[in-house]
Amino acid sequence: MKYLLNRAGSILLLTVSLSTFAASDESNWSVGHGYGSGGVIGVQYQWLQDDIKWTAALGLVGVAIGVQHSLGESRKHSIGLATGVEDFTAEDGFLVATYQYYPSGFAKAGWRLGLSAGVRREDEASFFADLGERQTKGVIAFEMGYQF
Repeated sequence: MKYLLNRAGSILLLTVSLSTFAASDESNWSVGHGYGSGGVIGVQYQWLQDDIKWTAALGLVGVAIGVQHSLGESRKHSIGLATGVEDFTAEDGFLVATYQYYPSGFAKAGWRLGLSAGVRREDEASFFADLGERQTKGVIAFEMGYQF
């Protein structure tokens, strides 16, 4: 849990430092599931600048930051990266490459569906415990959300 609190502080600092950057750009909110949303379910704040979307998420069991780059003229697909912590499967952090599909468009209200693949680091104990037995494992995960 202390890792989660340390990461939450880092996310808060990043959010404050990016506020000047985001002030002149479009921004929106998203609710979703997956590593990029902070785990099981979370809220994601998004700053859009042309074809780039910066994200900061706070979930029930984790926090995450990320970046997405839209692809193609239709702007319905994106690739990116996300990092953070998630207490169920990545207590010591994760780093994933992401693919997202936006049926309504990258910057428009609607559903977002995607996949993430990368690595996660966890303690091999029960949830919220720390035995000091760290392992790095690969991860492939489904992501889903709705952006407003």
